[in-house]
Amino acid sequence: MTLLIDYLEEASACLAEKSSRVQKLDSQYKKVFDRDIRREMGIVKREIRKKRAEVLNTLLLNLEEFNYLKKYFPDLLAVFMEDEYVGKILSKKSWLLDFRQVAPKEAAAKLEQLAKWRNQLKDAKKFIKKWVGKVEAKPFIATYPVLRGHLLKDMEKSDAIHIIDNVEKGLKKEGWLLLITDSLIKIPINKFITKISKFKYEELVAHNDFKRTMGRGTVSETAALRKLEKIKSRKEHYENILTQILLANPSYLRKLKRGGNWLSKNRSSALEKFAERIVPRTVKERSWLNEMEKRLKPENDK
Repeated sequence: MTLLIDYLEEASACLAEKSSRVQKLDSQYKKVFDRDIRREMGIVKREIRKKRAEVLNTLLLNLEEFNYLKKYFPDLLAVFMEDEYVGKILSKKSWLLDFRQVAPKEAAAKLEQLAKWRNQLKDAKKFIKKWVGKVEAKPFIATYPVLRGHLLKDMEKSDAIHIIDNVEKGLKKEGWLLLITDSLIKIPINKFITKISKFKYEELVAHNDFKRTMGRGTVSETAALRKLEKIKSRKEHYENILTQILLANPSYLRKLKRGGNWLSKNRSSALEKFAERIVPRTVKERSWLNEMEKRLKPENDK
């Protein structure tokens, strides 16, 4: 059995090697300012971005194992969270480990409350920009109670805005944890399926335009190709978001792959086809624990 921790160790080593390579190339470039060195540096940086995206995708495909790590080996997970090369990626998605199904009425009520709190933060940010001098915590919290427990003392405007931004990030994550529950997940799915369908159509049109410009001149052909690539990039962006939404709720994805019909017939078919491409990795808890114990056993005890 291939373990997630083995993959993360390999990914960390790979990113460390490539990062070291970039540093060496950068040092060389500063001495001689050679274009070839700068070009090679760009290639390695693209490889790093690609590897980080792969780590994120692998993490989501192994979300079940990610949860088991938190449940059974929190100290080990903490070590990976602090890793220089994969730690930020793990931390960025660690909020998904707090995912729990919520009853429809409760989810809707919580989402409504989060919307009100975020509106408070929006108003607070507008108001604070007009504030002169230090932000006084007590009257500010009285006006914007969502900041209670966060704005603990009088402070500079920049520090207060930083706190507001952090609170907003937390509320966004809480909102997404609600939106990916079975009762609300249709909202983001509908949104992104619609966007993907729109860009699929635009991609088809742009592809036909590009074919018509081929051989007619560099300028028009290049412009048509850039437009096509831009549309493809936008489509892939929304496909990635939808993939992440579905992977974040594995039980819903399994039901969908078995054939759900909560949308209109055409959209349901499109979504089911999309879901078929997503194959999350499932593991048996007991078998996984046995493998982890073998993997983590000291060499002398093996």
